Amino acid sequence: MEIVAITLAVMGGIMSFIGGIWFLIETFRASIWWGLGCLLLPIVSFIFLVTHWHAVSKPFGISILGSVLVFVATLLAPGILAD
Repeated sequence: MEIVAITLAVMGGIMSFIGGIWFLIETFRASIWWGLGCLLLPIVSFIFLVTHWHAVSKPFGISILGSVLVFVATLLAPGILAD
């Protein structure tokens, strides 16, 4: 069970990272100001998500799925990932 938990945690972390980078790329594609705003102010990311849902629904979904995988991994083996 430990191997499964570690595998899920690593896969989830990679998916969250890829989704986050993809999200940031989409913000810079919209404009330099959106990109800089998302880098510097967390609320701007939420505003961009709501206003540009069509552009960032896939990267956001991948990021959320990765977070869910990490959460499931911590439920499977809480002692392994906490050490």
